[in-house]
This record gives sequence, structure tokens and C-alpha cells, in this order.
Amino acid sequence: MNRKWNWAACGLTAALLLLAACVPVATPLPSPLPSPTAAETLPPPTATVAAGPLVTTLTLWLPAEFNPYGDEPGAALLAQQLDSFNQAHPELQVAAIVKKARGRGGLLDFLRTASAAAPSVMPDLVILEMEDLRVAAQAGLLQPLDGFLPDSLVADRYPFAVSLGRVDERTMGIVIAADMTHMAYDPALLSSPPVSWTAAISMGMPLLFPAGGQDGSVNDATLLQYAAAGGRWLDEAGNPLLEAGPLEAVLSFYGRAAEAGVISPTLLLSLADNDACWEQFRRGGAAMTAVSSRRFWATGERSALPAPFPTPDGRLVALAQGRWALALVTADAERQQQAMQLAEWLLVSGQYGLWTQSTAYLPTSQSGLAAWEVSAQERAALDAMLQAAQPMPPAAVRSAVGPPLQAALEAVLTGQRSPAEAAAEAARAVRP
Repeated sequence: MNRKWNWAACGLTAALLLLAACVPVATPLPSPLPSPTAAETLPPPTATVAAGPLVTTLTLWLPAEFNPYGDEPGAALLAQQLDSFNQAHPELQVAAIVKKARGRGGLLDFLRTASAAAPSVMPDLVILEMEDLRVAAQAGLLQPLDGFLPDSLVADRYPFAVSLGRVDERTMGIVIAADMTHMAYDPALLSSPPVSWTAAISMGMPLLFPAGGQDGSVNDATLLQYAAAGGRWLDEAGNPLLEAGPLEAVLSFYGRAAEAGVISPTLLLSLADNDACWEQFRRGGAAMTAVSSRRFWATGERSALPAPFPTPDGRLVALAQGRWALALVTADAERQQQAMQLAEWLLVSGQYGLWTQSTAYLPTSQSGLAAWEVSAQERAALDAMLQAAQPMPPAAVRSAVGPPLQAALEAVLTGQRSPAEAAAEAARAVRP
């Protein structure tokens, strides 16, 4: 089967070549008249242009990580989706143009440059990182999606993904790939994971999370526990905030867990990230661990099972982070409708779910998760976490609250401060 879409290194060159390839060739039709005799001379038949469909080329810019022509996970599935779209819509064809994800010559950089210098080569759709989505939207490089998305598609999305796709109260992107930190546990040691802090301490089984921190900032598991205790990271004016009461509750839990042997402060402070925890867990170093969703779900042979973290009252709390979003660029009304046909095709087919699973990104829709080839127990646990997930605080907020949180965590685990003292110091450090 011949594919109608192709790749080009340069958007303008690709567009010109594709347009040239779509020009119908003049084909002479057979004459209905009898063969001429010696007594008559017929004029030569007139060439007639065969009528053909008018083909519109839709341009999709996407990062190298999602190159449908490459060897990355999910490439073949994405290529199949694009090809099947072309087959189902003969009046449309997709030109998928691969660019760097970030930096000079990256997707956002090209959007800025092309919008001013060469608007004709701007894409119809683009896949951007979440931070770049916000920048591009506020720079006027993207078109709002409100009114374009059918209610069924919106209802299918997990709430956190809908929230992350909004910029300044408008829907500017459709989050297509997400991740989170969740817990994994060994079913040979635990018949079921603890859901509350009290249950975790009573169970007495070792739990891992990366208390060592990275670049002086706190780990995702502690951020989640702070949120589960009712803590906010923004005040009413939108400034970064740490609340001493909820933070003291989290640090007190860690103190009690250390006394019960559930956590080892020395070991946890030596673990800088989730990957270090996962490796320690796989060596039999604990019954439960924090783990990156991408690391966990990329593991083909899993003996562990996924679970949410225990929280103060057993209420499920999760923090999810959007990684990539699909956005609309073209301002032409007709092309917008056509581009959204492609967007819906990519998001509602069963292949979207299989694509996310192959890349180990979390799906952002219920139908996407339904297509995952996992056990019913794994699917139920992941669905519950995605349904309850809150958006991870933005990078700017994390850079403000992360270091004071990390300092408080270290002070308590090393016995230098009480939970109340450490929490009060952290709260004061973040006040504007």
C-alpha cells in the first residue's frame, strides 16, 4: 500500500514537492468517431484533463522522539495511524515533519521564526512540550481549541489532562502523553498495599522514596504527601506558598515511620531519584517503593504491582505531569476543521492507547487506558490514580518550594530539627 505522506527536512521544500505531486496529468480520451477515410480528414483529437480529487496537505510538526519513520518505541504505530487516516480521507494527506524538541532549531524556535518570516510554512498542527505550549499560546502562535472538541472527546479525558491543556482560561492543547510518580509493591510480601499512613506504619514493611533529592529539590513523593495533607503551594495571589501545618504532618509521619522501621533515613538520604529506588527495590531492598511511571510501565516482565501512595486518611491522591500536547496552529477556518479531523483520528482510535503503552507514557483518556494490554488489577489501579490525579505544580513553583521542602526533610531525617521546627523554617523561607 502506497503512503500518501512523506517526510522532509525543510517544511517549505516538503510543501512544494507535495503540491507538485498532486497535480493531475492530462490524459487523452478515446475518440468516439469512426476511423477517417481517404475522402475526409479529421482534426486530431483534443486532449482532455481527467477530473481528479482536490487533495489538501495537512502539515504536522512533531519532535524527533515521535518520529514515525524512526526506530523509537511507538514509531510503527504512529506511522500506521497516519497512513490509515490518509486511506480514510483521500481528499487529505499528512506531511509529518520531524524537528528537534527544544532549543535553537527546535519546534518552538521554528514556530516563532516561521510566523514572522515565512508564514506559509507554518504547520497546521504541532506537538509541543508542556512548558513550550504555554509559551507558544501566550505568544499568539496557537489557536484556541474551545468549540472544536466534541463533548464525547472532552468527557473521555482525565480531569488533570483537561486542566493542563488550558492556558489563561482557554483550551490551547490536548495533552497526549503524561507521567507520574506512583508506588510499586511486591505481592509476595504484601497481599495489598497500605492506603493510609497509620496502615503503613502498622504493617511495618520497608518503604523507599528518594529523600536525597536532586539539585537541592524535593522528591515527587513528598510533594504528593504534602498535597494529601491539605497543603497548598500557591496563595490567593498566585505566589508560591508552603503551609507549616500540613508540612509538619508529613514530617511527623516520616519520623514515626523511621521509629517503626518502615523507612531507613540513612538509606533514603542516599537515594537521589526514583530510578535508584527502583533498583534497590528490585534487589529485594523493600516491600514498597516510589517509582517513575515510565520506568515501571516500560518493564516488560513485572513481578511488582502498581499502587497509589498511602495518605493521611486513605484518600487517593496522585500528581500527574503532562509531557506532550497536540496544538492547533493554522488560523484558516477550513484548514482548522480538516486539522481537527486528524487530531480526533489520532486520539480516539484504539491505537492511541497502544501507542502510549509502547512509549511508556501514560494515556490521558479512559479509552486510551482501556486499550492497554495489562491485567485487570493493573488497569484498575492506574485508572484510579489517573482519575484522582492533580496537576503537578509548574516548574517555577517547584523551584520556589522544592529547596525549602528538601531542607526540612533532611533536617528531620537526620534528627537536626523536630517536624514543627523544620516545617516552620520551610514556610518562612517561601514567604514573598
